[in-house]
Amino acid sequence: MRRGASGALAQSLGNVHTGDARDAWMGIARAFPRTSGATPKLAISGAPTPPCAAPLMPSKAAMDEVVGALMLGTLHHCPLQRLYRAVQDVCALQDTAAMQHVYNTSVARLRRLLDAEVDACLKRTPPNNVALHLECMWQSYVAKLARVEQLLAPLLGGAWYAAKVGTSLESVCFAHLQRQLQVLRVEPVLMQSVCAVAQQLREAPHETSLVRSLQSVLRMLRALGLYERVCGMLAAQASAYYTTLAHEFYETDPGAHISAMYACILCEDAWKDWLYGAEAERVLQAMQRTLVSEHVAQLTGLVPLLAEQHAYSTCSMLYHLLARSDVLDALRAALRDYVHERGMALVQGAQDTMMERLVAFQDETRDLWAEGLQHDRTMQHAIRDTFEAVVNARGGKPAELLAQYIDVKLRGGNKIMSDVQLEQCMDNALSLFRHMHDKDMFEEFYKRCFARRLLLSRSASDEAERSMLLKLKREAGPDFTEKLETMLKDMQLSNGLMAAFSDRDTRLPFDFDVHVLTQAHWPTFPDVHVALPPPMMDAMHDYEAFYATVHSGRSLSWRHALGYLVVTVDLGKAGVRELYISTFQAAVLFVFNHAKRGEAIGYETIRAQTQLEPSTLKRTLQSLASGAIPTRVLRKHPQGRDVLESDTFTINEALKNDRKRIRINQIQYKETAEEQRTTEERVFIDRELILQAAVMRILKARKTIAHTELMHAVVQQSKLRFAVDASELKKAFERLIEKDLMERVEGERGVYRYVA
Repeated sequence: MRRGASGALAQSLGNVHTGDARDAWMGIARAFPRTSGATPKLAISGAPTPPCAAPLMPSKAAMDEVVGALMLGTLHHCPLQRLYRAVQDVCALQDTAAMQHVYNTSVARLRRLLDAEVDACLKRTPPNNVALHLECMWQSYVAKLARVEQLLAPLLGGAWYAAKVGTSLESVCFAHLQRQLQVLRVEPVLMQSVCAVAQQLREAPHETSLVRSLQSVLRMLRALGLYERVCGMLAAQASAYYTTLAHEFYETDPGAHISAMYACILCEDAWKDWLYGAEAERVLQAMQRTLVSEHVAQLTGLVPLLAEQHAYSTCSMLYHLLARSDVLDALRAALRDYVHERGMALVQGAQDTMMERLVAFQDETRDLWAEGLQHDRTMQHAIRDTFEAVVNARGGKPAELLAQYIDVKLRGGNKIMSDVQLEQCMDNALSLFRHMHDKDMFEEFYKRCFARRLLLSRSASDEAERSMLLKLKREAGPDFTEKLETMLKDMQLSNGLMAAFSDRDTRLPFDFDVHVLTQAHWPTFPDVHVALPPPMMDAMHDYEAFYATVHSGRSLSWRHALGYLVVTVDLGKAGVRELYISTFQAAVLFVFNHAKRGEAIGYETIRAQTQLEPSTLKRTLQSLASGAIPTRVLRKHPQGRDVLESDTFTINEALKNDRKRIRINQIQYKETAEEQRTTEERVFIDRELILQAAVMRILKARKTIAHTELMHAVVQQSKLRFAVDASELKKAFERLIEKDLMERVEGERGVYRYVA
């Protein structure tokens, strides 16, 4: 480095008054502070005395000896007090030649000592440790230099020194160190050693001692004017290191190294302000490009694996890595692909467990978003939109299965889970309902299941039923739950009617309960004819007469398919039992009232007396003779599951069941394709009426409206119940035009007018 560099350094440090050696050091402390610990103090006994008539003059030999002893720590019998007084006297007399002599002698000795220490440091230190050892040597040198500054305090604090030298003694020594390093050509070794320390720090980033040492070395290099050059070397080194590291990561298993990548970026981000200087942003960008941006496809391909393993903490690190590189769009795309692929596999899988698995998958995606994707709203929208597409991929089928799923949970209720768990289960089901377009289809199937729970007393909790209705009402509006609430109201009114019926003077020989339902609000149940015993028919006629007195002009239509009874039967050797059975099962068993013990009754006889249609009768006989062994109160001859018209039946006196009351379930037949089609047709008819009503409301308000605006307005009004198909909407327009309720405006294409 040129000689002028020391002058520039002194100029940058400023003119520091050196009356206090520690203040003089502060000028360079920004580049490179002292080590911790107290500054060594030089004790000079005796108070300073004013100059005498014959002032002392410090000799060159004495000054050289004392300065060397102070720096080397070999001070024993040196005349410190006499020498301090001599310096004081020279300064008091303003003898410029003498002050120059003292200064030159001291600085020369300090320079020789510094040269020796530098030489020793370079000789005994391995190249990779030169920077650290040199920095430690200088810190030690500065600490000892404070003793010399105390000895020369009268000189260093005087006006001559300020005018002649203008900088601290420490700055003078540091400038000499700078020149010495330049002469010895150690700059390449010095910067190489700094890079070695930086590499050690990358491999052990939590070693705080390395961090402090490297920071101190870099401050020294800044003072030496080498900082910019070493920053370039550090940046190139970091780029090469992370290129190699990325190759190692992606050649093996990148998923196992995400935490390591994340730690690298966090550490480099913490070091950037002092390690790389102006190169900091370039280093970080190169590192993120090498570790992340060039491998986005591989990183986002880890989403399914991390989600399946519930590795949300690792996924969170992946999110931050991609966010810093501004490639979250790729993560959103990968997330959509994962949710779609996994969701479609569930929707197209077995129907019996589809809803259970969809609910579980929805919970997983919610946890993934909250813990692994940092509650990112754009990620939430990606999950929600994809989930919505998945749920509606099979049209109205998921709506039917969701209604059945809720039915199972509400029938099981607190028998299989706590109230809190049931509430959470209903919230999850409602979340799926929120995604569904065909909410009217769900309403139809839910209404059927709800009716069975009410009429057959299968609901485990009235509170849970009301809570679910309230959730549906908040989600889909009061119109959606109007019929369901009416069904509950019918049950309450029926209880009041039965209380009044029971209070009459006329008493029935058995308990009798009737539910009167509003036909328009309840599902359509099959009207199956059955011949009942006279006592039951009498009870029904009696109730009809009573109902006519309460509601004149109304008629009752009986639906025996939903009736049930508790009857007492004598099974011979099997004893007397109570059976909880359906009305159809009871009608069959009543046929055996007039049979002799052990007498077999044929299928045709049973059919003639019960007047049940063949399919219903066969299912009923199967439930009594071919169901679970402990519930087979009849025996079929010959044995077998299928009931033939040639079969005969007898009372099963060998029944083995320890329970006094036995529940015998009616065998339910699966909905045929025709019945399913009928249900869907009923929903589509309702949709057409809803669309026509919406069109008429809009036309009445607007009088004339363009085709596009009308379609948009109708879709907005109907979207809470179902997804409007353009063909259905056009068909509704045509129907209203045929009914002369609206018309096309002549001369204006695509404009409709309301017809009063």
